[in-house]
Amino acid sequence: MGRPQIAPLQRAEPTGSGARSLRRAVGMLSLIRSRGEALTVAEMAANLSIPKSTAYDLVHAMLDEGLLTPVDGTRFALGHLLHELGQGYRAQVDILREGTRIVQSLRDQTGETVQLSAMDGPLMHVLLKQEGFRAVRIISNTGSRVPVNWAAAGRLLVSDLDDAALRRLLAATVAPSPTGRAETDVDRLIAQIRAFRSAGHAIEIGETNEHAGCIAAPVLDAEGHVVAALSLAAPEQRLNSPDRAMLIAAVTSAAADLGAALAGN
Repeated sequence: MGRPQIAPLQRAEPTGSGARSLRRAVGMLSLIRSRGEALTVAEMAANLSIPKSTAYDLVHAMLDEGLLTPVDGTRFALGHLLHELGQGYRAQVDILREGTRIVQSLRDQTGETVQLSAMDGPLMHVLLKQEGFRAVRIISNTGSRVPVNWAAAGRLLVSDLDDAALRRLLAATVAPSPTGRAETDVDRLIAQIRAFRSAGHAIEIGETNEHAGCIAAPVLDAEGHVVAALSLAAPEQRLNSPDRAMLIAAVTSAAADLGAALAGN
């Protein structure tokens, strides 16, 4: 649907900061939500004491971005982008709430450091972490962002991408790891990513941290898409010990539990 016809007005010259415009736009959206009905620009301007010309400019901008949708030639309702943002917010809240429980449980079960990660743009972002309690443990930082080729979890997080999209992302973001041992060749990385996804888990040892590594498993949504990755970090001697199979099973089981909880199963 095209933009509704609005009587031509002289556009107002900017009179305040971007923050003021943002506050006014949020106020207009909040007013529509609280009223529970579509409103005219004049109604929004009058209720919020906004100059009419400024209100028209904000409405045009919000229509362009999908924050508002026209109901007829004069009234406007909340747009599709707000629903999409709300869905994203709900998913984030759910993954942090359920993820906290699963991360703590896996740490308690294994004694190792456990992380929950997701993509933040082109980089892997550590959302949650519980430090291990064994005598020798791996320390990690919540909030850190790293290239996907540095981490087992990172390679799983991008495993839904087709080869063309994956090649573009890797070509733009691959970087040498602190140890210099993480794979940087794009073709080999793609093959590795496909193999890890097929196996249902990924392992890296010594690629980012000396004498340490990670086992990771994908967290899948109801459609089987990767929404996060659960990983366990440990010294290399424990990852190469007879306990390795147990650790893989623990991580993959916990990731499956988190996926089921997010799907409401």
